[in-house]
Amino acid sequence: MRTVTRIEQPQVASRKRVAAYCRVSTDKDAQLESLDNQMEAFRYRAAQRGDWDLVNIYADEGLSGTSMTHRVQFQQMIEDCKAGKVDYVITKSISRFARNTVDTLQTVRELQSHGVEVLFEKEGIDTADSLSEMVLSIMASFAQEESRSISENVKWGIRKRFESGQEVKVPLYGFYHTDDELYLIQEDEAAIVREVFERFVHGDLPMEIMNDMIARGIKPPAGDTWKRLQLDRMIKNEKYAGDVILQKTYIENHLTHRQIRNRDSRVPQFHVEKAHAAIVDRRVFDQAQKIFAMRKVSDGNSTYPYGDMLRCPHCGKPLMHGGLNNFFYDGVKIQNGGWGCYGEGGCRSYLLIQNVLDEAMIRAYEKKFGEKKDRVDFYWLDDSVEEIKLGEDQVTIQWRDGETSVVEMNFSEKRYCPTRYSDFYSDYLDRVRNGEVKNKYKHLMGLKMPIAQKEAC
Repeated sequence: MRTVTRIEQPQVASRKRVAAYCRVSTDKDAQLESLDNQMEAFRYRAAQRGDWDLVNIYADEGLSGTSMTHRVQFQQMIEDCKAGKVDYVITKSISRFARNTVDTLQTVRELQSHGVEVLFEKEGIDTADSLSEMVLSIMASFAQEESRSISENVKWGIRKRFESGQEVKVPLYGFYHTDDELYLIQEDEAAIVREVFERFVHGDLPMEIMNDMIARGIKPPAGDTWKRLQLDRMIKNEKYAGDVILQKTYIENHLTHRQIRNRDSRVPQFHVEKAHAAIVDRRVFDQAQKIFAMRKVSDGNSTYPYGDMLRCPHCGKPLMHGGLNNFFYDGVKIQNGGWGCYGEGGCRSYLLIQNVLDEAMIRAYEKKFGEKKDRVDFYWLDDSVEEIKLGEDQVTIQWRDGETSVVEMNFSEKRYCPTRYSDFYSDYLDRVRNGEVKNKYKHLMGLKMPIAQKEAC
């Protein structure tokens, strides 16, 4: 009879190069103390094991577990494992490792492909066990759901604070914070903020203001030099008027943590008036917002300084401002654009050259107040004018104090009077649309065909 004997290999004591991973999700003192405790516990456990060599402890502070992208120490640990410097990774729990089920499983598999196993202490899961992946996927799902629940609870708490009007501490040029009070005025910076608003309201363009600040060596809100975006954001920031709008942004979800501008009101916003001391007078701030809206060019034409004050005397529709750049009428070049009834539903029967209107308004202001203005600006229109009524050759101004002025408009020739000029101009636009005349100016007034006309074509 044949005899089969099992050959027993001598057991060779093997040592494992062990790495520990720790993480806390905030940088508060209590959490940092917890991180120190985690690290000390791993050192103690490694010292108790005769077959472990603790090669490194990797620790991330104040970072969420739902995303691995920004966890520098975690990424370094993965790279060291790939480089063959680690045999075994220990971590306190799945939630400390990752709260995203897919990331957890993918990372574990990636480490296993390089011969590295992972021990999750709290759950008692060792990936060297054949059943570990099934158990790990279940436990990781629980961790991910726990993360979602925590995230929703945090959001709820934040929104409740917003509903009650509680401000949040945000660094902002012109203000400083203390432990007890938010948005205290930093007077030297506040003086610059007031200057920016005053100049903008009185007709200076943002680029003019910005270039002057740079030339004078004025400290910018951030960085080494003033930028146009900084100036725009300053002018639009309600905090300078003493208000605060809460929840301008929101977090997409607990996995991506992507911050999104709350433009579509997907989550409620809260406007708190008189939340703190104001740097800028509210009327100046409100005028600045109106000017900003006028100068926001979407179709190539700014409506500054008249905004929506002008209406067609024939049909009553609001006049639109448009470019007549390099437009010639019988050899005469038309400057500075004009106001015409070429908007939606307009009758196309009125077109007033802006230079003519401006000159009449400046004369009317000088006659009433004894002060000659260099140009028409929104701030003095808003302060003194209640209503403007346009005619064929005169302007009627209703002042806020109840008085009325009637001013003649001066046309170099009768053919530039609004009705006659609009007839000529409308005929020109029709020939452009029919392809009889070529036009190289993108934003010529009235060239954009109304939707009804497009459908008819």
